[in-house]
Amino acid sequence: MNDVIMERTPLVIATEINMIKHHTEKIVLINAVEIGRRLTEAKALLKHGEWGKWLEESVSYSHSTATRLMQIFREYGPKLLVSPEGDNSSNYATLHNLTYSQALILLGVPEEEREEFAKNNDIENMSARELQQAVSEKNQAIEDRDQARADRDQAIEEKESLKKELNGKDREIARFTEQTEGLEKQADEYKLRYHNEQDKVTQKQRELDKIKEDVPSAKKITELEIDLKAAQAKTSSISYDAQFSIHRENIRKACDELLKTLSALARIDPEKKEMNRAAAHEMLQNMANMLEEWPPAVKTNLKINLSN
Repeated sequence: MNDVIMERTPLVIATEINMIKHHTEKIVLINAVEIGRRLTEAKALLKHGEWGKWLEESVSYSHSTATRLMQIFREYGPKLLVSPEGDNSSNYATLHNLTYSQALILLGVPEEEREEFAKNNDIENMSARELQQAVSEKNQAIEDRDQARADRDQAIEEKESLKKELNGKDREIARFTEQTEGLEKQADEYKLRYHNEQDKVTQKQRELDKIKEDVPSAKKITELEIDLKAAQAKTSSISYDAQFSIHRENIRKACDELLKTLSALARIDPEKKEMNRAAAHEMLQNMANMLEEWPPAVKTNLKINLSN
């Protein structure tokens, strides 16, 4: 007798049982795909609202069970229900060797990541617990990767936003610089005029002093004194006019910046914007009222007695 009879041991029996379980689960997976395909077909034929009743009365499935079976069909059916001839990809072979439990666990991996996951793991020889752990680690890696990408995209967006803001600040600085240079030029012009008028005052003073020394004429001295006072008044007028122009320009620029601030507040805090706008309006109104008649008339408590 040439047949070799294998000794029956607990290890041999366990191996046989595990093989039967594995083949059974493969059959279960194929059957699950077939059931999912038919459930998908039936749902498309039923009217709206009839699906749940049909599941309960016709096939005794719950919504969750039917949904899971249809998902298995969508995810695995296109590859498991066609002939593998001519397709030598390792992923295709892996799918055909999956058990039902492994297929369910693999649904936890995004479809676009599943092929890479199958290539990088020996799924066929992994227990359900090992596969579940690998899926959890894969999903964590995907989450970390997506978070890193999101952080990177946010950093790029913030960088671009900051760049735009800096460019705006540079333009604003250039504008202020140009305005400042204009004011400085204007101040220099006023200063030159002031010095020219001051020189005239000095010359008038010298002429007056010379006349006082040469010809002590009261009339001439009075005329020169009047000329001197007029020249001094004109010099003072130029100085104050220059100060007025500079102050007026500063007020105009400050008003422009105040309006920009109110515009920014209107976007983020309309209530605070309205409070500040009212306060600015009141201040400007008070200033306008003061300018109606300035300087104010000098009041005195002296009473003139005309009876004498």
